[in-house]
Amino acid sequence: MLFRRRSASAFVRRLLYFALIGGLLWLLWLGLHGVMSANEDEQAVKTLNEFYTMEQSGNFGGSWELFHTQMKKRFGKSTYVQQRAHVFMQDMGTDTYTFELGEPQAEYDIRTDQNEDELGKAYRIPVTQHYKTRFGTFDMVQPCYVAQEGEQWRVLWIYKEKE
Repeated sequence: MLFRRRSASAFVRRLLYFALIGGLLWLLWLGLHGVMSANEDEQAVKTLNEFYTMEQSGNFGGSWELFHTQMKKRFGKSTYVQQRAHVFMQDMGTDTYTFELGEPQAEYDIRTDQNEDELGKAYRIPVTQHYKTRFGTFDMVQPCYVAQEGEQWRVLWIYKEKE
């Protein structure tokens, strides 16, 4: 009878040990998953902030480099640089603006337009640009998207209507 108690006691100890190790591994996975998700939205915001900081200073060539491939197909670099500078600086009569980024929201399977492939996960971040122009002061609000392309986070604008 003494042998059975030791055997049962050893079994219970091993079972508790494995349950404890399993629980710790599960908590570690949850923690890493939470950190990775939080890190993704922070990276998306950082990329969009870098994009609009370049735009704000008139560095439209630098901001173009942060576009997703789908956006680069829509705008050639030289065309984008010329049109952005022309519209904002010449037509509106402003040298710069301020901007605010809203809270990122994860969205899935978005398309920039009907002819493009769906993107997996992307972060939708509203951007508000504050302008003081020769036509008065106004705000422009645009929903922007940031998606991972390879190892890099890239900026997109949506051109299709939501269905």
